[in-house]
Amino acid sequence: MRSRISSSFQSEKRRRTSRWFSVKHQHHRRLTSDLSLVPWLLAQGSLTQQLRHYAGGKFSVVRLRESLQHPNFDEVKRLHLHQGQRVWVREVLLFGNEQTPWVHARSVMPLKTLSGSGRRLKLLKNRSLGSLLFERGGVQIIPKFEQRQARELVQLPEGWTRRTTYVWHKKYLLVQETFLPAFVESLNC
Repeated sequence: MRSRISSSFQSEKRRRTSRWFSVKHQHHRRLTSDLSLVPWLLAQGSLTQQLRHYAGGKFSVVRLRESLQHPNFDEVKRLHLHQGQRVWVREVLLFGNEQTPWVHARSVMPLKTLSGSGRRLKLLKNRSLGSLLFERGGVQIIPKFEQRQARELVQLPEGWTRRTTYVWHKKYLLVQETFLPAFVESLNC
């Protein structure tokens, strides 16, 4: 089952530029008619910890792919990269207490982020990125003067998606998390 699910997520879907909007009070009405998902879209902190708590301690990660890639245009802009610069991209599925994935996550890391303490980011295997980023409080959302752009949302065909820019050991990375239909269904049970 998981291999079939994994193959259904093609990275080309993720490379298109979508109409993201920043999380601001006047835009909250655009979020979703399913109000049970709104707190998850706006939540701060580790999604790994939040999903693990929601699933009663059951949680797993299935790595789909990791590789050097050229980021899409809006990722170049968000990470202040030069056009043509390559990044490390990691895509995973996050599972709660079901065999169906709850979240599809895509992490985009500039190569300079992978130096020094960042080398660990390439060695995660089936460990969640959040378990490393949020250990010992080492991560922060980008500085206050830029926070209005720190979190963006969009509704993709796969589901509502949030995208956050983080600073980890003074290095930037972008995390995109799509809440899949099985997760939304679990909220409404």
